[in-house]
Amino acid sequence: MSWTSGDRAIDGSLRDTLNASVGDRYAVERELGRGGMASVWLARDLRHQRLVAIKVLHPQLAGAIGADRFLREIQLTAQLQHPNIVPMLDSGVLHTADGMAVPWYAMSYIAGESLRSRLERDRYLPIEDAIRITEEAAGALDSAHQRGIVHRDIKPENLLLADGNVYVADFGIARIVSETGADRLTESGVAIGTSAYMSPEQSTADVVDARSDQYSLATVLYEMLAGEPPFTGRTQHAIVSRRLAEPARSIKPVRSSVPDQVDGALLKALERIPEDRFSDIASFAGALRRPPSSPTRSGLFRRMNRWQVAGSVALAVAAGLAIWFSISAARERGSASNEVAALYRRGVRAYDRRSGVGTIEAITAFSAAVKRDSLYSPAWNGLANTYVRAYERPFPIPGVTRENTLRLAVAASTRALASDSTSTDAWLTQAILGRDVDPTDNRPVVRSLRRALALDSTDARVWHFLALISAENGDFPSALAAWHRSVKLNPTYTQGLTFLGIGNYWLRRYDSALVWIDSALAVDPTYVLARTSAGLVESARGNYEHALASFEAGRRLTDDIEALNAVAGSATANAERGHSAEARAELATIEPLAKAYSIVPLHPAVFI
Repeated sequence: MSWTSGDRAIDGSLRDTLNASVGDRYAVERELGRGGMASVWLARDLRHQRLVAIKVLHPQLAGAIGADRFLREIQLTAQLQHPNIVPMLDSGVLHTADGMAVPWYAMSYIAGESLRSRLERDRYLPIEDAIRITEEAAGALDSAHQRGIVHRDIKPENLLLADGNVYVADFGIARIVSETGADRLTESGVAIGTSAYMSPEQSTADVVDARSDQYSLATVLYEMLAGEPPFTGRTQHAIVSRRLAEPARSIKPVRSSVPDQVDGALLKALERIPEDRFSDIASFAGALRRPPSSPTRSGLFRRMNRWQVAGSVALAVAAGLAIWFSISAARERGSASNEVAALYRRGVRAYDRRSGVGTIEAITAFSAAVKRDSLYSPAWNGLANTYVRAYERPFPIPGVTRENTLRLAVAASTRALASDSTSTDAWLTQAILGRDVDPTDNRPVVRSLRRALALDSTDARVWHFLALISAENGDFPSALAAWHRSVKLNPTYTQGLTFLGIGNYWLRRYDSALVWIDSALAVDPTYVLARTSAGLVESARGNYEHALASFEAGRRLTDDIEALNAVAGSATANAERGHSAEARAELATIEPLAKAYSIVPLHPAVFI
């Protein structure tokens, strides 16, 4: 005998079989629902005159596990006593007409709804409600963890809401299933597990402990606040691949009202390596209301090592990107001899090559210009920007240490402002340099940007940088508004167009993202960032062939660090579509390049 959810007659047979088996204790009334492992029935406890929920394992799963083993294991979880755990009241085995032994167990009936039902009705929960649900669920899980029991299947369907309380259901079942063996489960045709909520170690069949439940609960909290889990995809394989390849993103761009401590706690609990999470789930819950010990930047923009940048192409804007536009669009201010002006233009051309050799040539040309005219502000400003690029990439400068490179940038920027305090370019450079000098304090940066806007409110570059600062602070509406302002002022401004695409990508507005990125490419088909950003968006939409083509185009356009980002993006796309061997081969090719560049993630552009 087999049962399927679409066969009403068989459902009736199951009800009859269940009544025949437990009729002396329970009166089965109706089916409440069914999932991947069991069907759930509402019944009345005849002895105590109370409603209970009886779960009956699907026959295929029962055959794979074995009824006796299931009952032995379920007895362990029956010992759990906590006000937020749905208590297990009874268990047994019923026998179908064809002699199959099928386990069942009875739980208290919670007359409410699952968290999933509420999320289907209200996509975004109030922040206080989400935190309270998480805290109560964490309390139940902590109690189980102290007894050595890991739930392994925390998801909205297993969190029940009633009378203002939260109840965790189905303790221990996932453990029994996960230890049954993949072959036997595959043969049974039963699909177990929900990829969106599984920890990385669980999704790769690695050793699982209490920190796996912490990861899953953090995923649920993220969904309650953001409207969807941190990792999504068209297939389970795509979700798992993205979870393994990318760090979780800050929730701030999606919902800026989320407190900093909640955002920080989420990112820590969602770390891919269990050792990097909280030591226990109670610590995770406690951190949700604990104010940060010191001012910290949003988790979206926290420091990341080179492999995090390479592995997550959503963070693929190379260091120094934001200062690239400051010279390429610089306006020559003040009077200068033809010779000085020519040296300045030579420096700009060398700088625009965006390479180590070009950087040295730019320093040479700008230095020659200021040697001939020490009051020529544009050349001092160009020199400051070039030193910043050399510091951030880093590009080595013969005879100059990296620390001295930043000092030289500060000195050149100071001379530029001293020569012309009315230069928008010089104030913009001062703002950009401020991020390298002190990445923890945005106030000097904002002051410099305000001075630049006071001098020229029509400068698209200043609005672009202001957008980056707003995004860093988690204020994405203001960031998008500033990027819109930048492209309205200059419709051919490729950075503004591309970052409008990146901003919409972060908000998962993929169609809008492609429109803006395509606009940037129409202006400059060789703009590498636009190519790799198009690859990101296409990959998120599941259009992997288009994504790979965009990443390949980006790779062909440069042999600089942007090539690393393009290849890493291609590897991620291949991993998501199941081409693991190709992904590994691509990552192997960029390892030498990744080691060659010690990215300094000080500028917010690095983290967009």
